[in-house]
Amino acid sequence: MNFLIKTYTPPQLLEFINSEEFKHLENYPITRHRALSHINNPRSNDTDKILYIAFQNNAIIGYRLIMVDAIRVEENNEKIGWYSGVWVDPKKRGQGIAKKLVELSLKDWNNNIIFQGPVVASKNLYTHTTLFNEVFITGLRAYARFDFEHVAAAKAPSLKPFSFIFKTTDRFLNFFVDSFSTPKKCPDRVQLVDEVDDEIVNLLQQHQSTNLFKREKIDFNWILKYPWVLSSDKVDPVSKRYYFSSIAKKFKLINAKFYNENKKMTGFVMFQIRDQHLSIQTAYFEPSQTKAIIDFTYYLIREHKVNFFSVYHQQLVKHIQTHPHPFIFTKTLRRGFYYSKNLAHYFKKNPQLSFEAGDGDMIFT
Repeated sequence: MNFLIKTYTPPQLLEFINSEEFKHLENYPITRHRALSHINNPRSNDTDKILYIAFQNNAIIGYRLIMVDAIRVEENNEKIGWYSGVWVDPKKRGQGIAKKLVELSLKDWNNNIIFQGPVVASKNLYTHTTLFNEVFITGLRAYARFDFEHVAAAKAPSLKPFSFIFKTTDRFLNFFVDSFSTPKKCPDRVQLVDEVDDEIVNLLQQHQSTNLFKREKIDFNWILKYPWVLSSDKVDPVSKRYYFSSIAKKFKLINAKFYNENKKMTGFVMFQIRDQHLSIQTAYFEPSQTKAIIDFTYYLIREHKVNFFSVYHQQLVKHIQTHPHPFIFTKTLRRGFYYSKNLAHYFKKNPQLSFEAGDGDMIFT
């Protein structure tokens, strides 16, 4: 099969999304707002290849997106790329397009690639190369309200025609859940902020010793300024022809500072709300703030009528499991991360290094 793969650096991507060609694509390899995020990524430069598009007769038949990041351990600052979305036209699958996109991107990035929790087909495509090591983080998913509509659709897509039944059942049961739930108040000594400031940075520096990527002030504020998912009740024409996260009815990041009785900030947590799902993307805090963070989490769940909550921070997971909680049901989560064997020396030298829930593109989606 004959096809051509074009690569795009941040400046080339900016030119592409502003072109007439982009306005009239049949399948979009990226949305404008996601492209602007990649273009403004503080960890990338003008020569990084971040988008690979396979063309056949000027039509897009596949693409591969990469998010630039850097491992920062001790004095090292090594650039890596996160795989972030691969798509092939269903009519063209099985013809080697995805494999070629992987091979080319691995070559361009000297195999310094990391990815997280791919679907089975993509996982097999990546792991058959034997270039990657696999690690897992565990967490907790907790259901605060009934959500048969989405659970049933995820487990058995064939039941989608009956979604109205599940939706009606959810509304009926959640009426009683909401009516009899104990109202939650926002805990004292919590401050919400729109950006990461120097006070937060000082705390991060004390608690990031085991993190591979050590995000800084500029990184967090880039994440906040350039979201990949926009809040909207309507799906725009581009998003209709883009096959990854783009629009949600509700999407927001909540930055919470936690203070002790001496007015010293000893905790920082970034929450994400997407529709009726609340998650903790990153959390740095003194052990004394554990209860305050959990109490604030319960407040957000009640305030936003969250159906389910996800967390991977082990101290917070343990607190929920060992104390009374408002959840109907909980289950263990397991998330896989795959990193190039080129990067294994970091883990061998420091076995305490670990991935966090919001690493890679998870904090964006």
